Amino acid sequence: MPFVKKAAALALAACLFLAGCGGAGTGASDPAPSPSPTPAPAASANRLVLGYTPGDGFNPFLTGSTLVRQNAGLLFEKLVEIGPDMSVDYRLASSIDVLDVQAVIHIRGGATFADGTPVTAEDAAASLEAARASALYGGQLAGVTGVEVRDGAVVVTLAAPDSLFSYLCDIPVLKASEVASAAPTSSGRYVYSEGGVLTENPRCLFAEEGQPAEIGLAEVGSYNEMVSGLTVGSLNLYQTSELVDSPSGVASELSYYRTNNLIFLGVNAAAAQENAMLAPLLGTAAGRSLLSQIIDRRILAEKGYYSRAYPATGAINSFYPCVLAQQVILPEAQRTAADARAALAALGYAENAMDGFFYTADEEKLTVRLLVYSGNTYKRYAASLLADQLEAVGVAVALEQVEDFEVFREKVLSGDFDLYIGEVKLYNNMDMSPFMEGGGASAGIVQSEALTAAYTAFRGNMSAAGAFEEAFAAEMPFVPLLWRNGTVVHTRSIEGLTSSLSNVFYSLGQLRFAPADS
Repeated sequence: MPFVKKAAALALAACLFLAGCGGAGTGASDPAPSPSPTPAPAASANRLVLGYTPGDGFNPFLTGSTLVRQNAGLLFEKLVEIGPDMSVDYRLASSIDVLDVQAVIHIRGGATFADGTPVTAEDAAASLEAARASALYGGQLAGVTGVEVRDGAVVVTLAAPDSLFSYLCDIPVLKASEVASAAPTSSGRYVYSEGGVLTENPRCLFAEEGQPAEIGLAEVGSYNEMVSGLTVGSLNLYQTSELVDSPSGVASELSYYRTNNLIFLGVNAAAAQENAMLAPLLGTAAGRSLLSQIIDRRILAEKGYYSRAYPATGAINSFYPCVLAQQVILPEAQRTAADARAALAALGYAENAMDGFFYTADEEKLTVRLLVYSGNTYKRYAASLLADQLEAVGVAVALEQVEDFEVFREKVLSGDFDLYIGEVKLYNNMDMSPFMEGGGASAGIVQSEALTAAYTAFRGNMSAAGAFEEAFAAEMPFVPLLWRNGTVVHTRSIEGLTSSLSNVFYSLGQLRFAPADS
């Protein structure tokens, strides 16, 4: 069965293009509104001050607020962190052994909570169970069917083999007795102190030399209040929402970190196979591969996304160790204009010397409809650049910009497009179910038994990642374009913050505040 079906909710939850992904307003991931937030004092020029919403508490298992998740990176250690280089950094888990549908998580000895209580396998198991039931972590752990403690280790049962399961274990660990508490005991680098501050936890195994001794908190009632808080000086750092374009200003600086948000070109191969004009280009693997090789991803990243994204060189995130040097969508494989035109001719199209475009044997100009949601600045600009690149080699583009996101969404789901620019937030284990049969981004995709077999092998053993990439490149069911960067906005005085996919505050050891006159 091609691209085995998963629950539609899982696929839809992973699809950012189905949630707007850019545009004004706030979303479910933002702090809950507060009718009368308490004004906060101006942030110190040499102290980190973050936003927080007291009503949401500090327990990331009890809320859907990504602000709570952001601050939890300071208060609670995780089983693992995903490093800035996309490698697994073991924290409270000393190792994770994955074999078929079972994962065994070994807990690091010597780790304690802030009150001196040892961190146990029972705490880790209870935290995993609480995470499975939570809004923030439930989706990524949907493939877990059971959690138990055996011989001092946590044994996790999976619905299907998952060779990258350890990437899903960036789960904070709370006391088993406190997973439902609004203010659980810290297991991380900082503890909450009365007066609205975080202070160093001297018992944390992962405290860093040079980290701030104290971090301030400023009350906010919404994402917009957090944005304005940096402008007026009540706080000096925040992580941007995935639902809005990244802001910038004279008084602020942007820092980036890699994410698993894939920007891709959806291809309606199913409809193209029934269309004489589009069949050679979009309805065949050779044509889709050519389409991928025409695109200059560096231009899309640097100009379309203002360097807030990086080129995708395969279906799996380009920086994952299991695919390093094994991907095939590389700059050196990009076609020159002359090569692209020769390849189009080989597909059966005829070049018109008068206008430089290609035509079918029936003298129909080769034209593709490119659909884009124009409410997102980056996608709109990237679509314009992409259209220019295709037209430069003789493929005419009818750019269809849709301002209403719901209209865009319906067009995609109904297959009313030839190409469209979409975005999915893949889970850290590179679960490709959004693109599989029945998935939220599967519209127009022609499923393949060979690609499904290669993907299944990769899910069972990460050493098969290279073979999966080869099979994917041979089929090119959709065209990976870019991986989007996450963004942290902060005042220009802040330097040396290291963020990662799993923790905005991955490292604070080099954090410093530049002099005001620098």
